[in-house]
Amino acid sequence: MNIRPKTTFFNCLLLTLSAFYGCVEPYDITYSLNANVLSVEGFVSDQAGTTVSINIARNSNNSYYSEPLKKCVAEIRASDGSTIQLQEVADGIYAAPANFKGKIGQTYQLAFKTPDGKTYESSKELLSTSPEIKKIYQQFDQNGLLDNLGKNVVSSTVDVYLDVDDPKETQNYYLWRWKLYEEQSICITCTGGRLVNGQCVKINSRNPPDYDYQCDKQCWELIYNSTINILDDKFVNGRSITGRLIGKIPFYSPSQGCLLEIEQLALSPQAYQYFQLLSSQAQNTGTLTDTPPAAIIGNIRNVADSQDKVVGFFGAAGTRKVQYWINRALYPNPLVKTLLGRAPNYEITSFPPSAYPCVLSRTRTPIRPEGWQ
Repeated sequence: MNIRPKTTFFNCLLLTLSAFYGCVEPYDITYSLNANVLSVEGFVSDQAGTTVSINIARNSNNSYYSEPLKKCVAEIRASDGSTIQLQEVADGIYAAPANFKGKIGQTYQLAFKTPDGKTYESSKELLSTSPEIKKIYQQFDQNGLLDNLGKNVVSSTVDVYLDVDDPKETQNYYLWRWKLYEEQSICITCTGGRLVNGQCVKINSRNPPDYDYQCDKQCWELIYNSTINILDDKFVNGRSITGRLIGKIPFYSPSQGCLLEIEQLALSPQAYQYFQLLSSQAQNTGTLTDTPPAAIIGNIRNVADSQDKVVGFFGAAGTRKVQYWINRALYPNPLVKTLLGRAPNYEITSFPPSAYPCVLSRTRTPIRPEGWQ
């Protein structure tokens, strides 16, 4: 079956550095806004690694910015009366203690105060259990990934599916998403320049080339799904969900395998409605990386001012995570899409060639993923 149970992301050993992407990843959404608006995203789950992002966002006249809101005082309130204090581990990123896990059957509420004294709180979210993932499997699609016009093939794909037995006792709402680990050999590209003492220095030329530099150690690129995959079980209640497409994974290498981390969240009805609305807007613009046509007001409010609109959502969700190894060598003659989107252009005037560190971030890590083969 090729499934490996996932305990915690990198065992959450580097929570401060990994808080950018957390064990339960908030969506990074660019909203269409015409004024400064507070944007909040986060989840409590029954796994460690709760993080909340708080930002000030604006998008008008084709100009977008999102600025982390620093120095908030934030906490999560549980229905058993306990309070979990959040610490700002990076600008605008607030994390629960590394050993905190939500409990099935309890409700959780986010509350925070901004530096200018405004107080916000979310609605109370019930943490429901997520059923076990029964099976994961894959199929090869020679012409799997098309361009934005839907005409030309960009690359072949390995299409990953799962089966899960839906509990019949309760109404269930699902959200599936994934994170892909690809081995990365290029750690920096100097646009119009070359690497000198760890810095990109411009080349004095009319048409200077862009030079790529290899990583100084083994490195992995982190790639996230860009679509919303949700399901209301009203049509399958109590029966098996079979052949649910989780992702179409491009061939970034004809033979090198890759590691896919699949996350299944059990949403509340309110969270499902939020993601359903977000999904319907994303259909009009493409994917989550595009700008939805309108800001989506979630479940967070200004305690003293009902006219102060807040976008985003704070939820609670039982979570299942599994790692699935994709063996690309099984499939001959695939169409390949490179991670760079082009062939590398190495700068080779120095010997040995300069290398660049693999810097830990939301999209890159020097830490070997658990389950990498």
